[in-house]
Amino acid sequence: MRNNYAKNIDILLRLYKLYDEHRDSLLWFLEDLDANNYQEYLQKYPGTSNERSRFIGICGFFELSGVIVKHRLIDQNLYFDMFNPTPFWQRAEPIVKGMRPHIYENFELLNDKRLSWAKKRRKKV
Repeated sequence: MRNNYAKNIDILLRLYKLYDEHRDSLLWFLEDLDANNYQEYLQKYPGTSNERSRFIGICGFFELSGVIVKHRLIDQNLYFDMFNPTPFWQRAEPIVKGMRPHIYENFELLNDKRLSWAKKRRKKV
């Protein structure tokens, strides 16, 4: 039991370090990302632009998180106490939907799990 707890804390701290290293991108994503669909995203953030790199980095972080939570490599209660993917998914969804079928599905799954987790949590309070 102690070993599992330590593993969860180690993963959480590593994820937080990744998250914190991209604070500028996180803020840009929430405040300045300005595309309502995939075509607009391609026009405003072409090729190897800094903004495209920021978008990919944030979506990649939550995709990684989704894989970790899906495979139960971290306790989802611990993860969702620290991270909330929902505002990021809300911004990314119309863009990602245009990229489909096979990209960022674990980011979407993570958001769905977070919404279910929050709903159950509200019922307990």
